[in-house]
Amino acid sequence: MRIVMAAAECAPFVKVGGLGDVMGALPKELVELGHEVMVILPKYNLIPEKYEEEFSFVKEIEIPFKYDKKKCGIFEYVQNGVRFIFLEHDNYFKRERVYGHTDDAERYAFFNRAALAVMQVLDFKADILHVHDWHAAMMPFLVREDEQFREFNENIKTMLTIHNLFYQGPYSKEVFLSNYEMDERYFDEGIVEWNGKFNMMKAGLLYADCITTVSPTYRDEVLTEKYGEKLHPLLQELEAKFIGIINGIDTLAYNPATDLMIEKEYDHTSMEEKAANKRALQKKFELPVRGDIPLLTMVSRLSKQKGIDVLMETLPEVIEKFDVQFMLLGTGEEKNERFFRQLAEDYPEKVGIYIGFDEALAHLMYAGADIFLMPSHFEPCGLSQLISMRYGTVPVANKTGGLKDTIEEYDENSHSGTGFLSDFSQEESFSGALERALSLYSKPEHWEKIKQNGMAGDYSWAHSAKEYAEEYERIARG
Repeated sequence: MRIVMAAAECAPFVKVGGLGDVMGALPKELVELGHEVMVILPKYNLIPEKYEEEFSFVKEIEIPFKYDKKKCGIFEYVQNGVRFIFLEHDNYFKRERVYGHTDDAERYAFFNRAALAVMQVLDFKADILHVHDWHAAMMPFLVREDEQFREFNENIKTMLTIHNLFYQGPYSKEVFLSNYEMDERYFDEGIVEWNGKFNMMKAGLLYADCITTVSPTYRDEVLTEKYGEKLHPLLQELEAKFIGIINGIDTLAYNPATDLMIEKEYDHTSMEEKAANKRALQKKFELPVRGDIPLLTMVSRLSKQKGIDVLMETLPEVIEKFDVQFMLLGTGEEKNERFFRQLAEDYPEKVGIYIGFDEALAHLMYAGADIFLMPSHFEPCGLSQLISMRYGTVPVANKTGGLKDTIEEYDENSHSGTGFLSDFSQEESFSGALERALSLYSKPEHWEKIKQNGMAGDYSWAHSAKEYAEEYERIARG
């Protein structure tokens, strides 16, 4: 099949979160299955030079936009059999960060229209158009309702993947009219409107032939008022075309046996080498080098979604009560950053904090830790728990979304399971799950088994990519 994917980010070119990881891994797995895949992305100035200097200039075209014509450069790059198309317009994409600009609605409206125009210019007639999150969600609407794109895409089928329903692209009616040049009836009749706003995600959900999200449990959760971010009534109406497919991870990039970013490579047969990574991590954070105590880590955005409020309540008590070390890599709200900096000052022998992001350090933290913490209030899929288990690091997490789907509570009798889970919905505390983990740390017959169980799991994209391919085939037939 010929598949076009469109998204706002894609590893390794530019990545803000899990969406970037998915876009970096799924297309190449689909190519492995025999499909032809084109990925369309904005050409941000944030793309590393080592990639950009390999891009081939194709041509420059003019995009009808906002009752005018705007120039758009087309660049091409092929990697792992995937054809990447980058759309250049410096006024929109030459910025110091990817998101968070006052004109994001206009920037991504241009991206939606330019992506569809480029498919026509390159004469790439796709069987499937797979768009991701609100930034690309207007494309299923445009291929059906905009006469510029309707004929060329007459036989195309569309899929929209929700990576995080919290972000929907809600704007005013005026934003819709000025950026899309469509009749105002689309807003007045409630086609692109939701709760009084133009809502890009809503339009995509309505027009997509299939809706997916990144785990079966998150799919069920967003059908409820608690997790549905006020879109649950619409999702309930569209439930028949809505499925959950769990994310995988890039098992080449995240492989402790070949990872050059860590201190010492290892696999399930050489777990003793994992200790070298723990020592390297302790030295890096200038903490006492001790192999006998549990080392807890967290690599995360410091936001409420990620359960930072839970951690702020839990950690001081755990640090006082147990002989442990804790390390954090992340950035977020200033008050949260301030809390962790203070924690490191209060417990200089036990706590190490790195505010910011460092890819190599993240890898070392997955490899060197004993326990990885994920107290998320909601987590559409989560990749950190998959990476940590692949590296023989035991996850302690809250039972929500993809965390529930991928972590099995360890059972001391059967020796089955890969981690420890709290359940905030049942008032089962995160501290309780963490204390269960700590109680088994000193019992090698259990601790080594949990680590081995985690490393034995298949976290690749192979299975998930097959599920996507089957869904593409189903909607193409339909």
